[in-house]
Amino acid sequence: MTGVIACGLLFVGNRTFASSNSVVTAVFSSVSNGYERQKLPDGSFKREYYAIARGHYVPGRDQNPSIDGVPFPSIAGLVAEHLAKQNYYLAQDSKSADILLLITWGTTTPFDDVSHKRVANNFVDALNDSTGRGSMSDSLGMDGTQSAGDAIKQAAKDRLEQQLIIMQAANNDRFKASETNAKILGYVTEMNAFGSPARFSGAGSYYNDLTSDLEEERYYIVISAYDFHTAVHDGNRKLLWATRVSISARNNKFNEQLETMLAAAGRQFGKESHHLIRQYREEHINFGELKFLGVVPGSAGPNQAPGAK
Repeated sequence: MTGVIACGLLFVGNRTFASSNSVVTAVFSSVSNGYERQKLPDGSFKREYYAIARGHYVPGRDQNPSIDGVPFPSIAGLVAEHLAKQNYYLAQDSKSADILLLITWGTTTPFDDVSHKRVANNFVDALNDSTGRGSMSDSLGMDGTQSAGDAIKQAAKDRLEQQLIIMQAANNDRFKASETNAKILGYVTEMNAFGSPARFSGAGSYYNDLTSDLEEERYYIVISAYDFHTAVHDGNRKLLWATRVSISARNNKFNEQLETMLAAAGRQFGKESHHLIRQYREEHINFGELKFLGVVPGSAGPNQAPGAK
């Protein structure tokens, strides 16, 4: 036996791997006040009619033509297309409307990580400065005054305490910013579920991914459905269901990703998703043409000892 096939296949072509930007959309949908869609004998949902209203547009921190220039009718038109797939249709008049749809959209405000890192660095410097000087002796000189060495130690301790207060305030601001974005984007349930001690025993990576989402700029659209009659006649908004969809603003343009976002959201209209649905691009590895290269002389076969003939 002369040898076996070793590295006999050559992968020719481009290789495509998942990247850190592979998450396309994050969708969360919930129902409220006992809302449940009625089904027809054939299993399809009973048709419901809606009126549509413009909610708030929240611009990002900086000007962004890709979202600032998108008119509401363009968003509403795409929403209507995906509503129709779930058997929701625009009412012809107020008498036939069952639902009042409110559409809000915008860009989240990212957490100021640069400022937070600066505060953290100052705290670490103060901590190192304090511990590097040893413990205070609190001793007094013959004249009843504090010695120069102890005065320096006291100053380091005072600085550490001051930086600790600033650090706590910065962490509190960070938490509030993330909490605000979590409510807008529909991340609250997921953050609570994975923010438990479980994140220290295997779930930490996913929790960090969620935190990263909340601390970056994200485009979002929220479609909220209210009981039409209660909203119009009583002036009270009785929420029936809400679907929230978002996408990273980094390396994306809102006008180019609008259809992708609403396609993902549309499948959840009027439903309870129970958890955050993070959808990914379809990644693949293109191995190209497979070529046989032959055998490697002198290599051992599967049942042959090295050096045997």
